[in-house]
Amino acid sequence: MLPEALSSIAAEAGVAVVETAGTDHWGLFGEQVACWLAQGEQAERADLARLAETEAALQAALDSSSRAVAARHAMVWQGRFATVLEQLSADERHPAAARLQRLVRDHAATDTPAASAPGVIAGENVRLQADRGSLVVGVANGDVHFTSPFHPGPAQG
Repeated sequence: MLPEALSSIAAEAGVAVVETAGTDHWGLFGEQVACWLAQGEQAERADLARLAETEAALQAALDSSSRAVAARHAMVWQGRFATVLEQLSADERHPAAARLQRLVRDHAATDTPAASAPGVIAGENVRLQADRGSLVVGVANGDVHFTSPFHPGPAQG
């Protein structure tokens, strides 16, 4: 079992795969991910094929199931990253996790997400809360329930 910090890095990388699929950065990012999975060796064709399958599945899911498909693929990739980290020796694990985290952060620093890319992928309930006159905006594919609706004060109209 991985420590929470390493599991978090694996989860972050899984989401990055889903967010990048189908964008202009996909080719390079996918190759870098495959190389990381091979741990510095030549990228394995199986990993490149799995990445291509993820991209195809996400592009095909244009209806209300797209969030579920994205969540499923993010979890699959999280598991794949976690498995690689678990198989490494203790001395190799933290440097490999740092490389993966750097790969994801470098991707995030240069990538401008597509409008259709999910910002939050959740298989459970998500709570968005605004306070002090702020606004929370999101896209929901499913039931939405509101509590304590905003009532403007006298100064706000």
